[in-house]
Amino acid sequence: MYDLRVEVEKVEGFCDLPMSPGDYFEVKGGKIILPDDGYICLWALQSMLPFLTVKQRKIDETNDWTPHTSRFTCPDPNGRVIFKIIQVDTVTGDILAQDQAKKIKPPARLIANEEKCTGCRACETICSFTHFESFNGEKARIKVIKNEAEGLDIPHVCHQCGDASCLKACPVNALSKDKETGAVLVNEEKCIGCMKCAEACPFDSISFIADREAPLICDLCKGEVECVKRCPVEAIQFGTAAELKAL
Repeated sequence: MYDLRVEVEKVEGFCDLPMSPGDYFEVKGGKIILPDDGYICLWALQSMLPFLTVKQRKIDETNDWTPHTSRFTCPDPNGRVIFKIIQVDTVTGDILAQDQAKKIKPPARLIANEEKCTGCRACETICSFTHFESFNGEKARIKVIKNEAEGLDIPHVCHQCGDASCLKACPVNALSKDKETGAVLVNEEKCIGCMKCAEACPFDSISFIADREAPLICDLCKGEVECVKRCPVEAIQFGTAAELKAL
């Protein structure tokens, strides 16, 4: 997902709030952030809210018109306040031009299919060996959880969230995102082992082991994802939403 900066570009009529050119607010994940003493017209906000969530997407669809649209007009015919919606890279914080945002490829992600998984745990084995040269499932960044009641083996993988809760939860900024892969990286020198990241993860995809203070978080093997290669039934896939949909 992108963050957004929504600015008043110009006022062609009369706004009695008033909104003025240069006024802005930001959208980060599910939050709307106003500058100190800032405000936004309720009616304008209500009208553009559905469009804001669309502009946060990184989906590259052939017939999607939204990448070509970046301006929104206040619904008051007398006000005619023109808002410009600017996409911001969540990793670098860079403001993207409209053509830049269109060209950026959506990030690839790990997707697990629990209906295909046989519980062989080859993914855990290769993950622990790749990172620790040890065949020990406890040291794997991917975990297969057995659901006895439903007869399912469920792989738990990092979702490489666009608005990652683990990054926000870290009190010492020990987590960051790889600009190339989107994987969450751990700075072991900064990490204090507080486990706040694991508590914040909505997918239970972060774990700790006894002899290591820093968390185990999938780093996507720097782009060459070993668990995907080793899964004998293709229960784990790596790619963009469009690529995986086409399989």
